[in-house]
Amino acid sequence: MTKKLSTHYGSGVKYVYDEIHGFIPLKEVDLRIVSTPTFQRLRRVKQLAQAWYVYPGAVHTRFSHSLGVMRLASIISDKFIDMGLLDEDKALLLRVAALLHDIGHTPYSHALEQYFISKYGLRHEDLTVHIIKEDPYITEALKDYGIEPDEIVTIIRGIHADRALNMILSSDLDVDRLDYLPRDALHTGVAYGLIDLDRIIQTLTLDEMRYLAIPAKAIQAVESFYIARLHMYRAVYYHKTITAYQLLLSTIYALMIENHNVRPYLEPFTTPKGIRNSIKEGTFYLWDDFYIGGILNLVINKELGDKVLNELIKMYLMRKGYKTIYERLIFSNKPNIREFREVIKEIDDFIEREGIESHFIRTFLEVISIRSDKEIKVVKAEGSIVPVSTYEASIIKDMPKYMGIFRVYAHHRVESKVKKVLSSLLNHEIRI
Repeated sequence: MTKKLSTHYGSGVKYVYDEIHGFIPLKEVDLRIVSTPTFQRLRRVKQLAQAWYVYPGAVHTRFSHSLGVMRLASIISDKFIDMGLLDEDKALLLRVAALLHDIGHTPYSHALEQYFISKYGLRHEDLTVHIIKEDPYITEALKDYGIEPDEIVTIIRGIHADRALNMILSSDLDVDRLDYLPRDALHTGVAYGLIDLDRIIQTLTLDEMRYLAIPAKAIQAVESFYIARLHMYRAVYYHKTITAYQLLLSTIYALMIENHNVRPYLEPFTTPKGIRNSIKEGTFYLWDDFYIGGILNLVINKELGDKVLNELIKMYLMRKGYKTIYERLIFSNKPNIREFREVIKEIDDFIEREGIESHFIRTFLEVISIRSDKEIKVVKAEGSIVPVSTYEASIIKDMPKYMGIFRVYAHHRVESKVKKVLSSLLNHEIRI
């Protein structure tokens, strides 16, 4: 027998102490979800993949982040309930969606995801949807409390009928970013991610169209948030050395799958079909950082790999990864990457012409949205409402919409050769 949606909180509340938000209350339905093997897996998935290779303190997990996102969603939804902007049933749905929003991350977060995106177009958001709808532990927990998995999925996908739920979980100023910026700043020691979290939450509201909005008097706190996010992109999330080790691990994973001695140890986590079967069978929870790290050690210890695979794994374990040969950063209002694709084609031609194995050279091209279409609104002093990007009294209107990053990485054996080729392609000497 299911329980009425608005009575899920129950009488038993437990608390988890969090380094960012203090004591986080876990109510009855929260505990049921958190206690599943699938959610506990997030304790064993690092939040920032290989960032600890640059910032040793960055060993926090998707588990603590997910609890933090849920906590912020709860605080904001409770505030909106008091303001008459949200009802308790929707608040509960938002809370659960916040708790589960990262449930589908691959081991080492974005490092392994890069392989599955390039090979199959499979993203962690896709796995999150499959888990919510098909994982036996999660679906049972949700249905026992009368929560429809499909409705949680609509919030996570940003297509729920109530725009407010979508905006709170996924927008320029969502609870995901409001948690990970200060959390990642704390664990990396980088000061750029510090934001006025209390001020933002205190002043946050909804406009008539149920977009997130802030009063003009709070614009400085929001500006600080946008600037902090931009700097964290550069200093942490897309740090050239961190990205190098993510690319290296992605390359290693691909080679392990191709190796007939190693692949059996990776099954079923080698294809989208295999991963989805593990979700349905309730074994997805085994696929974590420890699983991958153990296989890397096994390959070396038992000499399961060929010469190239063993060398790359040793490079990874001994922190002697790819070198950054070239880097270019561009800010613009259009995601223009044509010239970069032309250079990548030239590099691919060079690799084929010289007979260089592709894992010795890796290119990285990413266009990051600084201001998305899901921007918040500003309530001006006279009562009119405008998008934050058009508010004349804010620097946000002058911020570029996109940040483009193009890099070329190389194994130390081909470093000098690649520099010469790039110098010829780009018509200037390469110095990094």
